[in-house]
Amino acid sequence: MHTKFPLILLIFSALQVSVLHAEELPRYLLQAEILPDTTTEVTVKLQVGGDMLVADEKEEKELPLNVAGEFSYVEKIVAWTAGAEEPARSLRQYDRAEAQIEVAEQSSQRKLPAGQDLLIAEIRDGENTLVAPGQALTREQYDLVNIVANSLAIDRLLPGKAVSEGESWEHDKETLKSLLAMDHLAVCEVSSVVTKLSNREVQIRMAGTVDGTVDGAPTEMELRAAYLFHLDQKRITAFNLAIKESRKKTEIVPGLDVVAKAFVTLKPRVKPLEVPQEVAAVAQRMQQPLERKLVYQSPKRGFSFEYDPAWYITAEERDLFSFRYLKDHQLAAHCNLSVLPPRSEGRHTTLDEFERDVREALEGKLETVSASTEWQTPLGYHCLGVIANGTVKGVPIQWRHYLVAEDDCPRLSLAVTLEQIQGEKFADAERQMIDSLKLSPVEPVEEKTPAETAENRENAVR
Repeated sequence: MHTKFPLILLIFSALQVSVLHAEELPRYLLQAEILPDTTTEVTVKLQVGGDMLVADEKEEKELPLNVAGEFSYVEKIVAWTAGAEEPARSLRQYDRAEAQIEVAEQSSQRKLPAGQDLLIAEIRDGENTLVAPGQALTREQYDLVNIVANSLAIDRLLPGKAVSEGESWEHDKETLKSLLAMDHLAVCEVSSVVTKLSNREVQIRMAGTVDGTVDGAPTEMELRAAYLFHLDQKRITAFNLAIKESRKKTEIVPGLDVVAKAFVTLKPRVKPLEVPQEVAAVAQRMQQPLERKLVYQSPKRGFSFEYDPAWYITAEERDLFSFRYLKDHQLAAHCNLSVLPPRSEGRHTTLDEFERDVREALEGKLETVSASTEWQTPLGYHCLGVIANGTVKGVPIQWRHYLVAEDDCPRLSLAVTLEQIQGEKFADAERQMIDSLKLSPVEPVEEKTPAETAENRENAVR
C-alpha cells in the first residue's frame, strides 16, 4: 500500500499542471463594437488571374483573364449588428474605384464617374445592395463596386465571445454570402482559428470551401484568409483573402477558372463624413430595403430605362437587345427589346392592329389572349400591351408584348417570354422597365432595306 501513494500523487500533480496550463491560456474577446456614425477609411486592392471560359458554336475557349482593382472610400455606419439576421447599412464616399480588365489581348478600364461616388451600401438577408442616391448605376458600375471582401460583412466573421489561442469556430452562410458577393450559397464549410497575439492585434486564420451561385452561375470556391482583430479598436483592421474559384459558364455569364486576392485595410477616422441631408434621410429609413435598380442607356438608339439587377444583358445589337431574368438564382424569363423607326405623322398603331400582329407571330402556339390594354406611361408615352398564353413542345408558355411610342422618337417593342409556372415568381418584373422608359429623338440613320424593315416588324412581336 505504501508504495502506491507516490504514484497517485504524481498523477494528481500532473493533472493539476494540466489544468493550470489550460487556465493560463490567453483568451481574447472577439466581439466587434461598431456604433452608428462610426467612420472608417477603407482601402481594397483586388487581383484576379486565370481563365475566362466562353463558348462559340464549335468549342469552348479559355481566354486569359487579368483584373487589377483599386478602391478607397470613407465608410460611415448607419446601422450595424454582429448578427447576420439583421440588416446593416452604411454611407460610402469613394475617393477611388477603378479596375483594369484584360481578356486575351483586349483591355478595358472601369471607374465610377464624377458625381456618383457617394453610395449607400446595405446587407439584408445576406444580399448586397449598393445605390447611388438620385441616379441609378449602370450594370458595369454596380459590378465594379460590388466586390468580394465587403467591409460591412467582415466584422461579422467574429465569434462574438472570448476565444483562446488554437480555438476555432464555424461561419454562417449569410455572412459568407455577403462577404463573397454571391446570390446563393448552398454549402458553407468555412471556419476560423486564433493563432496568436501581437501588438494588441489578435491574428486569425480562415479556411474552407463554399458552393453556390454568382449571377446565376454555379460556382465552387476554396477560401484562405488571414485577418487582424484590434483589442483596443474592437474591430478587424486588416483582412487578406485568397479565393480559388471554378465557375461554370451559362447563357448569362462566362465561366471562370481563377485565383482572386483581396487586401483590405480599415483605419478609424476622426473627421466625420458629411453628406447631403436628403441622402442621410434616405439612408436612415432602415425599415425599408434599399430600392434595387440599375439603369440601361442607349443614347444612339434614343432610349434609357431603369431595371432590377435580377435582369442581365445577354446580347446587344444595333436594334435588338436581349435580357434574362433570374429569380431565386434560376432563369425565370427572357426579354427581347427591339428599336423601331418613329411612327409616321398621323399614323398610330391601334390596339386591335397590335393584337393581330401578336396573334400572327404566335400562330401555331397561341391558345388564348388573356389581356389586351393600352395606357399612358408615367412619362406620358402611349403604350399597348397584349398578354398571350400557349404551349411550346408541351410546356405552357406566357408571352407579354408591349409597344411604346412617342412622336418624333424611336418606338420600343418589348417581348417577354416565361413559363406559366414562373408567373407568380416573375410577377410584373418588366413593368419597371416600361414605367421608367425615356425616349429621345435620334439622328436619322441610313435607309433600311425591305428585308431589314420586315425583320424589325417581326421583332416587334417576337
